[in-house]
Order: sequence, then C-alpha cells, then structure tokens
Amino acid sequence: MSKFLSYYNLFPIPDPNEFLGMAADKERGNVITTLARNVVVILNISTQKQLHSWSMPEKLSAKVIYDPNSQKYVGVFGNHAIRLWDVDTPDVAKCKKLKFQKSIGHVVYTDQEALVLYSDGYCQTLSKALESRKNQREDSAEQLALAASKTLSKPTVHTLSEGQRVLTYFEEKHATGEFCLIRRSLSNSSKRSYPLKREAVRLTGHAVVEGDAGPQLMTIWSDKRIFMLNLAERSHESATGQFVSMLAELNVESKLSVYGLSRNFAAIYGANYGQEGASLLVYNTQFKVVNAKQYFKVYLDFSRLWARDEHILLAMGQNIAAVRYRMNDELLVDMLGSQLNETHLTPIELDHINEEESLEAAIKFGGNSRSYNTLKHTKQSKQPSNSQTTDLPPADGKTVAFESPEISERELNEVIKHHVDGELLQVVHGLEDVNITLMSNYYDEGPQNLAVQSIVRQLERSGAGEQEITEKLLTLFIKTQNTEHVLMCVRRYTNISEHMLAWCLRYALDNTPTAATNGEAPDDKVAEPAPVNDELLNAVLACSFNSAAIEKHLKHRLELSHIQRLLRHLYILATAPNVLLEERPNQNNASLGNTPTELQAFQWLSVLLTSHITLLTISKDEELMAVLTQWSELFQIYKSTLDPLAMVVPLLTNIIERHQLKDPYPTMWYGIEKVKLY
Repeated sequence: MSKFLSYYNLFPIPDPNEFLGMAADKERGNVITTLARNVVVILNISTQKQLHSWSMPEKLSAKVIYDPNSQKYVGVFGNHAIRLWDVDTPDVAKCKKLKFQKSIGHVVYTDQEALVLYSDGYCQTLSKALESRKNQREDSAEQLALAASKTLSKPTVHTLSEGQRVLTYFEEKHATGEFCLIRRSLSNSSKRSYPLKREAVRLTGHAVVEGDAGPQLMTIWSDKRIFMLNLAERSHESATGQFVSMLAELNVESKLSVYGLSRNFAAIYGANYGQEGASLLVYNTQFKVVNAKQYFKVYLDFSRLWARDEHILLAMGQNIAAVRYRMNDELLVDMLGSQLNETHLTPIELDHINEEESLEAAIKFGGNSRSYNTLKHTKQSKQPSNSQTTDLPPADGKTVAFESPEISERELNEVIKHHVDGELLQVVHGLEDVNITLMSNYYDEGPQNLAVQSIVRQLERSGAGEQEITEKLLTLFIKTQNTEHVLMCVRRYTNISEHMLAWCLRYALDNTPTAATNGEAPDDKVAEPAPVNDELLNAVLACSFNSAAIEKHLKHRLELSHIQRLLRHLYILATAPNVLLEERPNQNNASLGNTPTELQAFQWLSVLLTSHITLLTISKDEELMAVLTQWSELFQIYKSTLDPLAMVVPLLTNIIERHQLKDPYPTMWYGIEKVKLY
C-alpha cells in the first residue's frame, strides 16, 4: 500500500500563468523549477532550501532541464534558440545563444541525453540538433505559424521490454480542438497518433503511466470512467482503450491533473464533490483501486503534478506543495477485497462487460418498448415466489412425500447463520454446493447478532478492502461503545490502518480497569479468565503496524495517563513468561508465541517513547519514573547478557575470512622435477 507521510509548502509561484513546470536535477532530492518565463530556481525538496537561481535575459518558451550527456542546463528561448550553462554560471546572458530555423516545442529529459522535440513532431538528440541546426532551411513565418497552431504537452521517453525507446506526448490543435496522443519510436522514427475523443463526454484528465508490459495511456472522462490503452503493443483497439473502472472519489466535472508516479501507480488531483476542497489520490492502475488520499481545503483550477523519489510536487494556485509518500509492500488482500469470493457472486455478477463505444451505442438504443415489456413479464414469471415457499404443506410421509428443496435450503441457511460464520448459497447437487466462510483467526467468533452480521457480510461481499471495512466498522462500534464487536473487528481483520489502530488502543485503555495493568508482575491471577476489555487491549497490542506511520496518531490519541498504563502493561508482557499475546495471523509472522510477544512489547515501547519523548522528559510523576526505571533495569540485564557475545564476533570474522575451501579438482594434475646427472 502507498501512504502519505507529510505535507508542506515548498515555494511560492509569482504568476501561475507564467509557470512552465518542474524537471529532475543532477543531484538526487533536487528539482529544477521554472517559476516564470525568466526565473529558474533549483530547490532541495527535503530541506526546502533554494540552492541556485538564474534570471533569464529573454523569455523561456519551455521548462529548463538538465542534460546528463553535456552536464549542462538547457533552456529554450522564443522557440528558436537554445542556451546551455552549468551550475557555476552567474549570468546566463553571457552564454552563447544557439539559433534554430525550426520551431522547438520542448527539450525532453532522459537518463542518457536530452532530446529536442520540434513543433512539427520531429525529434533529435541535443548533440545532433546542435550539429544540424545550420543546415535547417525552414521558412521562419511558417515555423511561427506552426508553433502558434498547436500545443505539445507532457513529453516523456519510455523504454519497452525489448530495449526500444519511444517518445510520447500530447498534441492539441487550436483551430479544430482535436486532442491526440503521439507515440514516436526513437529507433526508426515511426509515428502513430491516438485521437482522444468519445461521444457526448469530454476528457478531464490524461497521462502516460508505466505498466508491467510497457507504457499505458490513462484517460479520465466526464462520465467518471477511466480508460487504459497499452502503448507497447500494436493493438486494434480504439484510441481510448478499454474501460477499466469508475472514479468516484473526485468531481470529474472539474479539471483533473494526472501524473505517472512509478510502475502501475498514478497521482490524480481534483476537486471533491460539492466543491468542498480537493484531494490528491494515488491510483493503482494494475488493480484499479485508490491506495492513498490527501485532502486539501481549497481546490484551485491551476494545478501541475510532478514526482521525484519519494515526493509528489503539486503546483496549485500560487504555491508549490510537497507531499511525501511511501510505497509499502503490496497487500493484495487489502487492495482487491479481503473476503470477496467468486462463489459469493450471482451468475449476473460474474458477467464481465467491457464497455466500448459500440456497446455504449447499443445500450443507448431503446428498441421496441412492447417487446421489452413482454420480455420483462416473461422473466418475472420465471422467478420463484417467496409466498409460494411458505404456503407449501409440511411433509407427513402420506400426502406429501418430502419437503420442498426451498424449505430445506432456507432452514439450513438459518442453522449456519446461528452456529457457523458462513452462508449457504444453493443446494442443488448436494452438500458439495454448500458454501461456508471460515475465519483465519482462531479467536474470531464472528458477529454476535444478525444486524451486525448482515453489515459485515455486505461489506465483505462488495469486494471492499480490509482497511476500508475496518474504517467503517470500527468507527461505528467505537462511537456506539460496542466493545464486543470492536474486539471482533480487531481479531477478524489483519490489515488495520495505523490511525484506526491508535483509536482502538485509546478505546481499549479507556475501557480497561486500572487493576488489570498494575505495576507488579501477576502470579496466580494470570490463569484466571481476563475480562473482555482486557482481551481487547491485548488483541490491539498483538496487531502489526508500521512504526513511522503510527507515531503521529499515538501522539494525537494518547495522553500521559494512557502512556503510563501502557508502559506498565508492556513491562508485564515483556517479563512475565506465562503472559502471552493471543495468536493471530499477521502480515509478517503467522502467530505470536513467547519470543514474538516480547518483541511486540519492545516495538510498542519504541513507538511510545518516540511519539511522547517530550512529554516523558518533562514529566515529574513518581510512578512514571518508577516504570521507566524498571524498563532501564531490564535493558541493563539484556546488555549484560549480550556483552560476552561481543567476544565471539571477531572470532567468527577470522574464521570466515581465513577459511578457504580447497578445490576438489586441481588444475595441476602433473608435476615437473629437475634431475642433475653426474
């Protein structure tokens, strides 16, 4: 999963209309920002510092990039001139102005050498363009008209699986309003155009995103539909590609900014519904789900997206914002829905419809209403009625030989609902068609009433991920003080978000008796069954989490009294040999035993000390000092235990370095001796 870690303002934009874009610098963590047509600034994203800046002698027509081949910065002036300068150049006006007869649209950054993209679509490497510029014989008036007649945007170089490189960019013709994607091969200069147009809808967002098989065209339309087209293959599909999913998180009536982050991931910025703020999404193009969401209070029409390393840069309005994100290990169980199973779907739901233009046209045709009503009446007449099932007489062995299969089906379903967390779909060919859902956690007893059971089953059957399910269920159960079902959710699902985990921890501490977490290690009372609330606390502590992501949520949720009680409880878990956390399926380890319980207690201790270090430092509470002293003594014992092992390290190192395996097949299979004869 991908997560947003932090958000901060990076640099102001003087005039959004003059902003030309951002590009990668030679140093990792830096970005070249063309703030205006005559101002270029190099910023460090992490430190938010301005490293270098230049004031241009003329107006730039494209953003400035860095060329790895010449190790110089390249700027295009007035579409017909290029200047190159290095980082130590104080005045760009003193650099030589290299004029071109052809109109230059963009200078494209690549890892090898920059490319010069002309307004007519032809491209060359920067070195070849500089060599051949004097041989250009184009008419200046025609080139100026060509540059004014179209707009080229988002030029990017992609590498295919065979090693072939292709250049993609979008082209908009001002006279006709035509908008298309151009794919040009850099090896043989072959060119293909993909017109982006659909009937009765308009394009609101577009980008080329890296996929597993190569670059993919991603388009978002005003009817909320997302289309994908594989550009690595010579397909016969329409230019828009295949319909893959619906974008329900953003208002597609407003303009969207889309940018390819990495393989199978794209960033999308747009307005929320009701025009109440905006959101930045990380969309997974492989599984067609939204992985992360960052909310903004205000939506601005002007927006540009760019990504570098672990940061997403969002230029909106008169400011550049930096959003730090992290791509975690993908959890397929969360992205595709934890409990979704094909056997839970009806035959109609199993039909996968690929909606293309021809299909949409067929759907729009209403046809004969009389025949439609006749067909509808026929289908309804074939459906069994529930009232007919209830009116059937019971089987008595004389007049009625056996009960109806519908009655047996209904009764068996009710039995399963009360005794096993499962659901019967159909009993047509015998017991092999009975479908029962079994939980992976031994302690998961399932929902305790039919109302909660129906809500849980509906969310799981809809294909929602575990994080989405727990967000809705835990929020409902915590606000209604339903401790029993909070415990059920914590045990039932393995992928719980960090902020919900911190909320559950606060709820468990507020509902746990103080006597359950005393400062002394329990003796005989441990064998007694713990209360339900104490079970909830241990169940929350047994959950896996990310330390960096949960710290800010713990700082927000927990107070000093909660920290003090947690330190005492964790000390018991770390020291008492007969106090163990319950076994549960986790993301990293299958269960919790004695050693994992101790390590889990240490991990919780680490995040608590980090999140509340200031509060713990200034506190003068005597009980808190006593608990911290106990932890200090425990770590001193660990240190004294590990000190003798330090002597073993150099011995093992010497053994590894000096021990050389003898070759079982020596190359010298003969010998030569000199013999002196008298």
